[in-house]
Amino acid sequence: MDEPGSNLAQVLEVWGEISRDRAMTPLVDAMSEDVVWQGVLPELVCRGKDEVREVLGSARGGRLPRITRMEAEEAGRRVVVTVEGPDFGTGPAGAALEPAGGPRTLVFSFENGKIARIESFATRQEALRVAT
Repeated sequence: MDEPGSNLAQVLEVWGEISRDRAMTPLVDAMSEDVVWQGVLPELVCRGKDEVREVLGSARGGRLPRITRMEAEEAGRRVVVTVEGPDFGTGPAGAALEPAGGPRTLVFSFENGKIARIESFATRQEALRVAT
């Protein structure tokens, strides 16, 4: 098992890089090859690093939204992250991937130091319930 706090530290480091550059590369580099992303809706799922990069990156032409607020909490091998920013729900596929406006909550699950699963949730409370 990972050292307590290491997954949180990794998420904060990666999120710092992607917030500064608004590029997918640091997040993609932190994912395992067989990562799974599950969107809020059951039909929104993709598997594998290439497919996750394509689906999440294409929502805004490969650029991630600007983050103006972030809250992160480690729960074992999972990290719950809630972010807010003015760009959420915008872009060519933004509405298809996420509801318009408001904060986004993700749960990152780790295996062997890499992100193995990313799950999107409608509320932070729901994400915390699943993560703990």
